[in-house]
Amino acid sequence: MSEKQSGLGAYFEELKRRKVIRVGIAYVVGAWVLMQVADATFEPLNLPQWSTALVLWLLALGFPVALILAWALEVTPEGIRRTKKQRRKPVSVAKQTVSPQTEHSIAVLPFADMSPEKDQDHFCEGMAEEIINSLARIPGVQVASRTASFQFKGTTMDIDSIGERLNVNTVLEGSVRKAGNHLRVTAQLINVGDGYHIWSEGFDRELKDIFGIQKEIAENVARAFKLTLNPSTEKAIEQHPTENMEAYEFYLRGRRHFYQFSDAGWKQAREDFSRAIDLDPDYALAYAGLADCFSFIYMYADSAVSIRLQAETNSRLALQLAPEVAQVHASRGLALSHSKRQAEAELAFQRAVELDPTLFDAYYFHGRHAFSKGKLEQAAQLFEKATEVRPDDYQALALLAQVYRALGREEQRNDARRRTLEVIEKRLQTSPNDARALCFGSVNLLEAGQTEKGMEWLERAKSSQPDDALNLYNVACVYSNIGQIDMALDCLEKSKRKGMAEVDWMMNDSDLDPLREHPRFKALLQKT
Repeated sequence: MSEKQSGLGAYFEELKRRKVIRVGIAYVVGAWVLMQVADATFEPLNLPQWSTALVLWLLALGFPVALILAWALEVTPEGIRRTKKQRRKPVSVAKQTVSPQTEHSIAVLPFADMSPEKDQDHFCEGMAEEIINSLARIPGVQVASRTASFQFKGTTMDIDSIGERLNVNTVLEGSVRKAGNHLRVTAQLINVGDGYHIWSEGFDRELKDIFGIQKEIAENVARAFKLTLNPSTEKAIEQHPTENMEAYEFYLRGRRHFYQFSDAGWKQAREDFSRAIDLDPDYALAYAGLADCFSFIYMYADSAVSIRLQAETNSRLALQLAPEVAQVHASRGLALSHSKRQAEAELAFQRAVELDPTLFDAYYFHGRHAFSKGKLEQAAQLFEKATEVRPDDYQALALLAQVYRALGREEQRNDARRRTLEVIEKRLQTSPNDARALCFGSVNLLEAGQTEKGMEWLERAKSSQPDDALNLYNVACVYSNIGQIDMALDCLEKSKRKGMAEVDWMMNDSDLDPLREHPRFKALLQKT
């Protein structure tokens, strides 16, 4: 086929994609009907003879306008907007075939808040997160993580660019309009490659039907992927954690604050989860969320025994209420990992995986526990599993690279470091002040010999959260790795004053090996 023929074919396909041909045909049919009506009615109405000619001229002038509008605009469930340009990718042998594991890949963006007061961000994010969790439980579907997808909130980036950045074939986006107990949700699944809407639907329901809407959206995505859900998968994506919608909203607020991964965020999340429990004393996931808050506060902000006991108590209550929910067991394992009940913690993590093999927290929390106890082989296996479940999470990858370094496995360490930097680079493009990502990235850059860039990232991390205990600890690790011992010890001591309490982690953290024999470090461990 000649280049000219190929170009004409592509142009014709673009006309079809933008629905220009369909609009043109519909316009001609409508114009013909209108002319028939004019011929039949203008004379009885005693209208001038030129009236029919005027209608014909107006219709003729309107035809190219209709075609131009069809080319430029598209009608979606959220209204009229510009038609997205079709992304054209160079054809290569490596990309012609998609493996079964990645054929059905999807990113779920935070739903847009269309509510009158514009105060439902937590609800929109929570809904998207629950859909992510449901889709992750469907065999054959690869789902971008919450962290990866949510970095594009509010962005003006095109869907095809987002899909390329996240390495997914489809993107699910939508909107939520909440007014009182009424809920209007729209959702649309878009093919990244050509911009087509594969599926779209609107849901007008009451607020109490939110869990049903989330399940329907997940099922519709599965159908669009031509996947059949078996009874066990149907059950896995079905959820109804509470009958109290106000409690559910506080739970969503809590999850949003928890993911800020800071002392202030955990303390606010603790208040949100507590409010949810006040409204529904049988809300198991709220107890699990509260337990996680106390666990992280104990590790990085307040090492009081009472905080640790609060984590254990709330995780136990969650377990009593929902013994078959995987997240509950993961939270229980995390809470128990801070006490001497290590065997129970191991069993809790294992049970979480048995109930939901796709649960990232089950592997990540367990891997952290193994690392803190010096069980590096086990930690490596668990962090590998965590990266399989969520390949776009930099935390598990960064810790995996560190574990391989401690084990002396250079080839695996270099591969994990490369993957870590790739994920962090993408993260920082949309979240440039993510202090945790900057620290983890800095360590790996410096190890790779990229000194200038590594130090720049370190300075950005320091200025981003200068007084946060966890960030101070991470900064100390970077300084330790590059031999700046006094700077590392200064940061560690400040981190300890701010509440850092993970003694086991500090004792087994290979990043701190250069400090082991220093009197200040020994004194620090004795005080902890």
